[in-house]
Amino acid sequence: KLDAGIDLCRLIRADDPHMPFLLQSSQESMRQTAMELGVGFIVKYSKTLLIELSDYISQEFAFGDFVFKDTYTGVIIGRAHNLMEMEQRIADIPEDVLLYNTQRNRFSKWMFSRGLFGLAGIVKETDGSKFDSTADLREFLIGAIREYRMLLGQGVVAKFDARTYNDYIWFARIGDGSLGGKARGLAFMNSMLLKHKMYDKYEGVKVLLPRTVVIATDYFDEFIRENGLQYVINSDTSDEEILSEFASSRLPERLFEELRAYIRYARGPLAVRSSSKLEDSHYQPFAGIYSTYMIPVVDNEDQMLRLLGKAIKSVYASVYFASSRAYIQATSNLLSEEKMGVIIQEVCGTEEEGLFFPTISGVARSLNFYPIGDEKPEDGIANIALGLGKLVVDGGLTLRFSPEHPKNILQLSTAELTLSDTQREMYALNLKPEQFKTSLDDAVNLERLEINKVRDFRNMKYAASVWDAENQSISESSFVEGRKIITFSRVLKYDTLPLARIISDLLAMGEEEMKCPVEIEFAVNMDVPYGTDAIFNFLQIRPIVDSQANKSLDWENIDTSDAILYAKSALGAGAVEGVRDIIYVKTEGFDTSNTRKIAEIISRRNEEMSKQKRGYVLVGPGRWGSSDSWLGIPVRWADISEAKVIVENGIEQMRVEPSQGTHFFQNLTSFGVGYLTISPFLGDGNFDAEALNKLDAVYEDEFVRQVQFPEPLYIFVDGRANKGIIKKE
Repeated sequence: KLDAGIDLCRLIRADDPHMPFLLQSSQESMRQTAMELGVGFIVKYSKTLLIELSDYISQEFAFGDFVFKDTYTGVIIGRAHNLMEMEQRIADIPEDVLLYNTQRNRFSKWMFSRGLFGLAGIVKETDGSKFDSTADLREFLIGAIREYRMLLGQGVVAKFDARTYNDYIWFARIGDGSLGGKARGLAFMNSMLLKHKMYDKYEGVKVLLPRTVVIATDYFDEFIRENGLQYVINSDTSDEEILSEFASSRLPERLFEELRAYIRYARGPLAVRSSSKLEDSHYQPFAGIYSTYMIPVVDNEDQMLRLLGKAIKSVYASVYFASSRAYIQATSNLLSEEKMGVIIQEVCGTEEEGLFFPTISGVARSLNFYPIGDEKPEDGIANIALGLGKLVVDGGLTLRFSPEHPKNILQLSTAELTLSDTQREMYALNLKPEQFKTSLDDAVNLERLEINKVRDFRNMKYAASVWDAENQSISESSFVEGRKIITFSRVLKYDTLPLARIISDLLAMGEEEMKCPVEIEFAVNMDVPYGTDAIFNFLQIRPIVDSQANKSLDWENIDTSDAILYAKSALGAGAVEGVRDIIYVKTEGFDTSNTRKIAEIISRRNEEMSKQKRGYVLVGPGRWGSSDSWLGIPVRWADISEAKVIVENGIEQMRVEPSQGTHFFQNLTSFGVGYLTISPFLGDGNFDAEALNKLDAVYEDEFVRQVQFPEPLYIFVDGRANKGIIKKE
């Protein structure tokens, strides 16, 4: 059939009007037919056939630059060489040019020709008829390109270049030295998130790292050298003097200029975090030892640089603080070998009334050493809170749940527990730049707010339930008046966000990739415009010690009747040898208002034990290491660094959950310190304080007592059986 080609053309055009089609014929008269059909035409025996064919392919298949032409005059009004330029051109071309190229699928062809198949597929389905206005079409196309560019930035660690840095470079490094332990973990998980396609795996939420820039350790060395700060390593200078010296020093000029380029793309508050060479390595993770500062973003570039520089220098200084020195010494490392990288990340959250905070902050561990009910140790455990994560990592009152059993939460099991054991306060960043001052306290510009004083904040609709006093019950209704209680029921019970599933998947992925149990930190922003996906920011990952690997005793044949202390909840490192001392807080007449005094006494006793190079068992009421002095003794790690076994002794007036999810707890487990929890008044374990009281004290005051045995005690902490015992040999 002579016109079979024309029939084929009509058939294809009926199915897809914009499919490129080229007619070839030996008859010049067929050119008119091709024009009527709206397809290309070349003469079969043309001397310029290859040139004409090349031109047609370049034009119709959109190879080369995308050329924008005026639809009336044909004059070129713009070009796009890459995706960034395409986004810029779409934002400013006339409406008729936008519609012309959209209706003919020219944008998608150009994208297909560059291998941008995912984006091209989305754009191809858009012909303009689905939108109420050209403005909506333009907004959709720009949004699709931005989303794709953001996705391209995931999983890549780019070298920072002030000339090319932009909004879509998601993870960059400044300098050529080491990234530091924490940043290495982030870079590793950045690639793993891409490998496991986590970014858009869950409906209604994007899973990704915050935009991150890492200052490598070579700039730390240069800063120390240029400012002559080497003397600090071997000096007895106080923390205040060290910080003052560092803050008054100048950052390397090259770093200063790169930071100037970086802040032009900062869209929100920044967290300036440590990433030392030793940090988050196996068995010595240095969790919470160094400082993290948060700063607001301000319009004045010079002021912003001063804020950022001050925060970076404060993180550098924290390497040499007393608590850091004690930790480095305890891990048998040398202070002179420690190098500090710095992570700069955008803070997850939104602003309200001059405060900035996320909907959810949390810590999750892939091993749960205190499973209840149907929970298993391998199900993991999570602690979450409204507001910044400082409350979680400092051991404040948070919501604790197993990601595999998110609806079975002990704290919410009764009205009494819900009212007494749920979050009472939250942290938020004060956005006034003058609030950020050079300070040893890295929370200097954080606000600590009572929950009921922020009851009308937008995020409350995702985080809070209401105590219905009239019916003596917890209500999810927004029409009920009453005390706000942080339950996250809309998330965990009604699954408005698949938080538990995301946490479970990330913990499993982390364990698989790091070949050991892990702990992660994260933040979630649900306060987003309607129709916009929530953001789950993966902030940190670190290895943890799996005490389940320790051998187990035959407890059926162990006599616990003569034990000084016996625990049915224990985490630890098997046999603990060479310990003869027990330091314990007196429970008779114990008053929570004295916990800060007790912490100071414990710190002094620990310092004395350190001088004598003697370990000890430490027993006290409530939660060790809590920043809330009403929940326990607010010691820091440096205050108890010589303790070989830590015991949390629940008493009638201080019933608290174990310290899991805190940096303090992380350091205890990583050092292989025995960790026991007892509540003798509930029949859960026992502590024979009466027997200890009969012994002569080597130290005693109003609150604390220390006894010493002539021979080392028998101490065994059985992580696998979850039991521990301390007795005389």
